[in-house]
Amino acid sequence: MGQLLSHPLTEKTIEYNEYKNNQASTGIVPRFYNCVGSMQGYRLTQEDAHLIRNENSIVYVRFFNPFIDKYETLSLNVFAVFDGHGGDDCSKFLSGGRHHRDGNGSSNGNGDTNAGLIKWIAYSFENHHYTSSTNNDSSKFKRSFNTLEGLVSQVLKDAFILQDEELYRHFSNSSCGSTAVVACIINEESLYVANCGDSRCILSSKSNGIKTMSFDHKPQHIGELIRINDNGGTVSLGRVGGVLALSRAFSDFQFKRGVTYPHRRTKLTNITQNSTHGTPPQEAQVTVEPDVLMHKIDYSKDEFLVLACDGIWDIYNNKQLIHFIKYHLVSGTKLDAIITKLLDHGIAQANSNTGVGFDNMTAIIVVLNRKGETLQDWFNKMKTRLERERGLA
Repeated sequence: MGQLLSHPLTEKTIEYNEYKNNQASTGIVPRFYNCVGSMQGYRLTQEDAHLIRNENSIVYVRFFNPFIDKYETLSLNVFAVFDGHGGDDCSKFLSGGRHHRDGNGSSNGNGDTNAGLIKWIAYSFENHHYTSSTNNDSSKFKRSFNTLEGLVSQVLKDAFILQDEELYRHFSNSSCGSTAVVACIINEESLYVANCGDSRCILSSKSNGIKTMSFDHKPQHIGELIRINDNGGTVSLGRVGGVLALSRAFSDFQFKRGVTYPHRRTKLTNITQNSTHGTPPQEAQVTVEPDVLMHKIDYSKDEFLVLACDGIWDIYNNKQLIHFIKYHLVSGTKLDAIITKLLDHGIAQANSNTGVGFDNMTAIIVVLNRKGETLQDWFNKMKTRLERERGLA
C-alpha cells in the first residue's frame, strides 16, 4: 500500500480560502471561510469539478418577492461539487471551468465565472414568474406558493432544468453526465441545498448534531424506480438500463429521449413516447430535477458544512466524516491539513475487491462563522467546545 500511496495519481489539489487579503484591504472579516481538496485517485482521469462563489465573487441578484410585493437584492454564496462520468466535459461545464467542445473535439474557451450553473441560478432568481397564494390576480403567473421557501426551492429546480437544456445543445450525442450538490446561502441567513445524484451535503452542529442536507438518488429506490419504469426504462444490477448507477443527473441524454424542455420548447430527438407533447424533464428516466432542502442557519449552534462526491461517501458515512473532522479540529489542525488527511485516509482504504477507494475524491468544508468572527476565532471556539463535549476541559 505504501507504493500505491506514492503514485502520481494520488497527488492532491488543495484550495484553502482564508481571504486574508480581503480582510487586510477592507478591514471586514470574511464570511464562510472554506477549503476544497480533490484527488484523482486510481481512476484514469479526474472527472470531478467544483464551484465556489464567495467573498469577491458573491452573486447578487434582483429578486421579486411576491410575499412583500417588491424587489429586493439577495446575496448568494454558492458552493458546489460536480461528479462527472463519461468524461469531465459536463462537470467542467457546470462549474464554469470549461466551455463546450466544438465539432473537432477541441475546447472553445478557458472558462468564465458567469458561465455554467451559476449563470442559470442567477437568471432563475431574477426572471421567475411565480407569486404568493394570497395574490388575487394569479392568472398571469406560472404558479403560486404558500411560502417563500417553496418558491425559492422551485427557482433552484428551474435553474437545473435550464442548465440541462443548455447542455443538450453541446452534449446531445455524448455519453457524459454529472451529479451536482449545490449549497446556496441567501443573505447569510438561509441555506438551500439542491442535490441531483449521489454527491452529498451534511451540516455539523454543536453537541454532535449532524443534519443530512441531501439524499442520494439511486435507481433501486422505490420513487426513482417507479419514475424510470413509467418512462419505459428498466433497472438491472442497480443501474438504469444496466448502465448508469444514478437516477438523477445532468446530461446523460440517452436516458432522456422524448423530453421537452418547457422554457424554450426544445424537444430531444428519438421520441419514444406516444404523447405529442413529449415528456416533462421531471419525468425522464434520468431526471435533472433536484431535491431541495432548506435550513435556517443558527450561528450559535451550526458549525460547518461538508459537500463531497460519492468517492468520499464510499469511505465515510455522515457520522464518521464529521467525527473525523472534529477529531482533528480539537487537536488544532487547520482546514487544509484536515482535507489532506481526509483524502489520504480515503485512498488508504482502497480495496480492489469492492472498488471502494478507487474513485475520484472531492470535498469542501465551509465554515459557518458568525459575523465579525475571524477564522482563528472560529478555530478557538471549536477547540474549546469540542474539548468540553469530550470532557477534556
